[in-house]
Amino acid sequence: MENPNQAYVVGIRFSKIGKIYNFNANNIPGITMGDQVVVETSRGWQLGEVVHIMGAVASSEENSWKLVDRLATTEDLSQRRILEEKEQELISIAKRVISEQHFEGVKIVSIEISLDSSKLTVLYSYEGENKIDLRSVKYELTRASKNAQVELRQIGPRDVAKIFGGMGACGLPTRCCSKFLTDFSSISIRMAKEQGISLTPAEITGMCGRLRCCLINSPSWMPPPHASMVELVLDLRFPSNWWR
Repeated sequence: MENPNQAYVVGIRFSKIGKIYNFNANNIPGITMGDQVVVETSRGWQLGEVVHIMGAVASSEENSWKLVDRLATTEDLSQRRILEEKEQELISIAKRVISEQHFEGVKIVSIEISLDSSKLTVLYSYEGENKIDLRSVKYELTRASKNAQVELRQIGPRDVAKIFGGMGACGLPTRCCSKFLTDFSSISIRMAKEQGISLTPAEITGMCGRLRCCLINSPSWMPPPHASMVELVLDLRFPSNWWR
């Protein structure tokens, strides 16, 4: 970009259904949708895909973005595939330690290694009431990854269901959270009551064991009492999409 006060902003996603993060692509002329790029994040250097082009945006101290480092090379893509195999090995190590230490209720969901292998992010689930010390897991992973910086991050059941995917409780072949939802909103039983939905667990509970995300949809579509309608169109509004 010739104008130093402007940034060419692009949206980058690091997983198929992950959040979109904005970066400054001033130093990558011709960058376009679908490009694989390398950027620095809080999780270390990562490989991501350009999924949105915002274009030129005024830059300031309050409104600034990290630079895209480069377009991914064949070496970067090859390294990512190698790391995916290594991640599976580390998952096996973590599961073994959990079994040996009898950490009941702890499940390893995923392990991600940064592109430069300097950082390792472990996502795990645990719904027990007592605090649990996973330092032994962290120690073994640090040793196995040749002293990478290891971060253990606990996630909830909704995130677990999103990562693993599968059929939705409603019968759809793909769960909404795995298909298009990037954020989870607060859901309450009141939302089901307002829509006249049966409160039996099978009707309002998702595969994650929590209230279904679709309950957040506004009940404004419901017809008034005694109204006669030939056709009822239900509009469902999610944080990032409209579905009819």
